Amino acid sequence: MVAEDFLAKLASDSEYQRMLRDKELQREQLQNELAADEAELVTEIRANGVEIQSIWDLVNTEAGYRSAIPTLLKHLAVAHHPRTLQGIVRALTTPEAKDVAFTPLVQLFKKTDDADCELKWLLGAAIAEASTEENVNEVIELANDASHGRGREYLPLGLVTASRERVLPILEGWANDPTLTENSKKAVQLLR
Repeated sequence: MVAEDFLAKLASDSEYQRMLRDKELQREQLQNELAADEAELVTEIRANGVEIQSIWDLVNTEAGYRSAIPTLLKHLAVAHHPRTLQGIVRALTTPEAKDVAFTPLVQLFKKTDDADCELKWLLGAAIAEASTEENVNEVIELANDASHGRGREYLPLGLVTASRERVLPILEGWANDPTLTENSKKAVQLLR
């Protein structure tokens, strides 16, 4: 069967066409749900002078948005749809949030029970980005706690702000941890 014949068969298959309509309806429903969920967040960010239509506009921009950081931190603690929370966390994974985002990100990281969910993993990456030399002990503690599962993957990169003498032995000690190995090696390279 050639591709044209196959596509013609699908076009005339009522069950397949029903499935496509159902999927499109589900996609539209999710899109409407997400738009309603982030409406207040978007309004507040726009009130701070940052023009966005969705939280994801911040994730996909190279423009600065420091004035939006307090609103993002506020909404990090709000019960949002998981997809909206992921957008907030990604938007906070920026040098502009480094000085204020660490503690709220860690709080949500600890509260997120599903150790292998996308949100936990994103939070770990954001914590690594927000980490400073003052936070190194807390990053080490989080990385050493296997109950955080996949969320620990990027935490070793949070140690690159500390002195080599202090963190190299720790990073080298993670060489056999399947979750931490890859980024521990990257952190060692960055420190050398």
